[in-house]
Amino acid sequence: MYKPVDQRNAITIDEARKVIIDNINSVELKTEKIPAQKANHRIIAEDVTAPHDFPTFRRSGYDGFAMLQSDLKNLPANLKVVGDIPAGADFDRPLVSGEAVRIMTGGYVPDGADIVVMLETTKMIDNNTVQITEIQKKDNITQIGDYFKKGDILLAKDTEINPGGISLLSAFDVQEISVYKKPTIGIITTGSELLNPGEKIVNGKIFNSNGPMIRELCRENGAEIVSYTQIKDDPEALKKAINDILDKCDVIITDGGVSVGDFDIIADLAKSSEKLLFNKLEMRPGSVTTAFIYDKTLFFGLSGNPGACFTGFYLYVEYALRLMQHQASRCLECSGILNAEYTKTNMYDRILRGQYTFKDGHIEIGRVGGDASGNLNNLQRATCMFEIPRGKNITPEGSVLRTWLLPFK
Repeated sequence: MYKPVDQRNAITIDEARKVIIDNINSVELKTEKIPAQKANHRIIAEDVTAPHDFPTFRRSGYDGFAMLQSDLKNLPANLKVVGDIPAGADFDRPLVSGEAVRIMTGGYVPDGADIVVMLETTKMIDNNTVQITEIQKKDNITQIGDYFKKGDILLAKDTEINPGGISLLSAFDVQEISVYKKPTIGIITTGSELLNPGEKIVNGKIFNSNGPMIRELCRENGAEIVSYTQIKDDPEALKKAINDILDKCDVIITDGGVSVGDFDIIADLAKSSEKLLFNKLEMRPGSVTTAFIYDKTLFFGLSGNPGACFTGFYLYVEYALRLMQHQASRCLECSGILNAEYTKTNMYDRILRGQYTFKDGHIEIGRVGGDASGNLNNLQRATCMFEIPRGKNITPEGSVLRTWLLPFK
């Protein structure tokens, strides 16, 4: 059990993620039926099976002529052309020996025919006669059910649908599917220093940059924003803001007020929660990132510093939102090779925002912009984050470092 908030017990990134895994089941997403055509990037809640064989008829793999293989024992062979089958057309009788039909790729192969001879190996003798000059090893016919049999799984439960999946569902005329509901998110940004859009700039005041960033990061990760609120540093205002949205949200994300000062109202809320997950992390920036469960709702308290807020979201909130939707994080964890010496040292692991490139068969990483937690000059440009290990030694060029490649970049 973790210590109370005023005795903050620091844990590692991986320990914090393990705590999230162990507690994510407390937020159970319901399911809903939606039109398949509107399901792009939604998560399937139950297997989708084939309602019939696919293809439903024998299809030609090439432009050419359909015929009987028994007519090709002696080449060259001359056959009577008795019809033309373009894509989408039917043919009303079986072929018999001595006959051929002109056929297009994807066209219906009539009964009796057991081979499609490619156009390149044929020659028209006259308008009604085709000559076959080469023996082919393949019949070039896609049989009924070659791709899917009735009852086969088209898309498995917990699959995130993409445009290719939409195509597959459309091919079977699947018009409605069951998906998990999007996680509902309430965002509360706190800070008496925050201006509203359009207000006059004054000393000591800043515009709210974290709130819009969190909102769009949540949307990118499949969540639905049901509330977006900006309040001053006031415990009563916070309680009211939370009570107004508590029954509407699977997750509530707060920004600011998680440190150890006189106005750290999120820290106090975490202390009174039914289950504190973590409130101190062995990382910079964002060591005060906090997570807890309050009235069966998952809360994340992110730092008010833009860089720390950005880092905390990707390491913990994105991780949780994806888990809630039965998906892995889109932040691809890998090893990167540092392209320049880093001289700062710290008692905690430092997470830097950077950029990566593929070079000579490996991933090369490097800083982009400043690394101060309050610096937002690299949030747009960062394509990865990487970890500078704690300790008293500098990190030399060429070091192999834990790296996360960021999505949507």
